[in-house]
Amino acid sequence: MVPLFPTLDLHGETAEDARRLTERWLRARAAEGLRTVVVITGRGRRSAGPAVLPGEVQDLLAKLRGSVVASWETEPGGGALRVEMLRAAPPPRRPAEPAIPADIELRRRAEQSLADLGVAPTPLLLLAEMRRLSNPG
Repeated sequence: MVPLFPTLDLHGETAEDARRLTERWLRARAAEGLRTVVVITGRGRRSAGPAVLPGEVQDLLAKLRGSVVASWETEPGGGALRVEMLRAAPPPRRPAEPAIPADIELRRRAEQSLADLGVAPTPLLLLAEMRRLSNPG
């Protein structure tokens, strides 16, 4: 059976490893833009004492709430948590390249001026130099 949501199975992990694996996995899924994932902790039936992983993972989710995790709930039957991820912010947009005036002679003078200084003519530098040359004073 194919899981409905991406799933991390922590059966057999120590508390420390489960916490480390879960945080890394959740951050990777958030970076992929996933909205819902499932973390299987098990119910602790094989533990010598009370179940450790469910509490450990819920503590981690509480720590990540607001930065990676929006919310979570225990799946019916226990042993797994359905985690709702925060939507990742879109990457910052690069500013558009500046429009360089079409005055060919002014552009040539600006390129020459930058070349005389030993500066590579990037669009921003070229535009600044063209402005400087067209407004002497």
